[in-house]
Amino acid sequence: MGRIHWMDKAKLRMFILVCEDEETGGFADRPGDMVDPFHTLFGVAGLSLLGDEQIKPANPVLCTPEDVLQRLNLQPDLLS
Repeated sequence: MGRIHWMDKAKLRMFILVCEDEETGGFADRPGDMVDPFHTLFGVAGLSLLGDEQIKPANPVLCTPEDVLQRLNLQPDLLS
C-alpha cells in the first residue's frame, strides 16, 4: 500500500512485542489479554513487514512467507 512511512515503526514493533505471551507463545490484541491464532498470525506478519531480521519476509497480500510462495510458484495479482 506504500503507507508504512505513516507509522512509527519502533513504537509499533514495541506494541506488538508487549502483546506477546512469553510463557505460552503467541500474541494477543493488547498487552495482558489472551493470545489467539488470529493476532499471532498478524503479529508475526507485522514484525516481518517492519523488517525484523529474525522473521522471514512475508507477502503483505497473502500474509504468507515469500519463500513459500516462491516454492509453490505463486504470484499474487496486485490491483493497480
